[in-house]
Amino acid sequence: MSKRPRSSKSSFSKWFPVAFSVLLLTIAASLIGYFIGLHQAQDDLISERRQSQKLIEQIRELAAIDESNLTSVRSKDNTNEKEIRRLKKELEDLLKRERMHEEVKPQHEYAPAPPPPPEKRSLRPAGSEAKLVIIMDDVSYAHDVKAIQSTGLPLVMSFLPPSSRHPDSALLAKQQHMYMVHLPLEAMAFDEVEPNTLTVESTEDEIEKRLSILKQLYPHAHYMNNHTGSKFTSDSEAMDRLIRVMQKEGLQFVDSRTIATTKGREAAAKYGMRYLVRDVFLDDKDGVENVKKQIKEAVEKAKRYGTAIAIGHPRVDTIEALKESKDLLKEVHLVSIDQI
Repeated sequence: MSKRPRSSKSSFSKWFPVAFSVLLLTIAASLIGYFIGLHQAQDDLISERRQSQKLIEQIRELAAIDESNLTSVRSKDNTNEKEIRRLKKELEDLLKRERMHEEVKPQHEYAPAPPPPPEKRSLRPAGSEAKLVIIMDDVSYAHDVKAIQSTGLPLVMSFLPPSSRHPDSALLAKQQHMYMVHLPLEAMAFDEVEPNTLTVESTEDEIEKRLSILKQLYPHAHYMNNHTGSKFTSDSEAMDRLIRVMQKEGLQFVDSRTIATTKGREAAAKYGMRYLVRDVFLDDKDGVENVKKQIKEAVEKAKRYGTAIAIGHPRVDTIEALKESKDLLKEVHLVSIDQI
């Protein structure tokens, strides 16, 4: 008897339970894995959150430490700042004292062009008194005043207007019976520009305001001579404005004659004012003997023409030369600027 082949239905029935069981096991394993993974993920997430929270707390602690350190640093910075300011102030004071004791160099007064020959003047009438005015320019500090007074001579002090470098010049002037103002005017070239220097561009209104302030600072000053000014005094229009304002303010200009082409004489003549002008510079060269030669020249001019104006500075050489020239100076009458 021949064997019959197994039917496909019989095979399917045999393997279906096994396959189904494997599928169930697979699904179950997957689900179990999923839930285990989910739980693990949740645990990991919780752990990460805890770590994050811990990190945040650490950051906060560090921030608090940094803030404390920052406060400390700021405190140190403030201390350092104060120390720096103190040292800076000491340095400024030291430099100021050094500048105060520096020799006053008159060369900043002179323009490159030499002064012209003096104009013809009438000779002093026989028997009349020879008068000499000696103006001391650039007076700015108490030691300048003291040095000038140490000569025992009636010298005329011309004070620079107050500035941050010499703030007390007006107060020092008020202690003097007679004084002048050393008016800063624009030069061809400056060593150091004084604050509020009048320039050739200064309007009449600006000049008037400046002179008004100076009159308040120096209430007894009726004479002003120029500090530098080679550019200003050689400009006809600028000098016209200045002399016009000075006439209105009751002020007299004394020309330091720092340039050959000064227009001071023309401006003074236009407004019917006297023209007072420097005859001799005493200390254009260093050295006591050089200053003494200039003093002698000033005395000779005063004796020849009846009056003369000399300009010097409170320098060591100049002060010494004046002291050593007292006998020579007895040949003339030393007077104030308002006495010629």
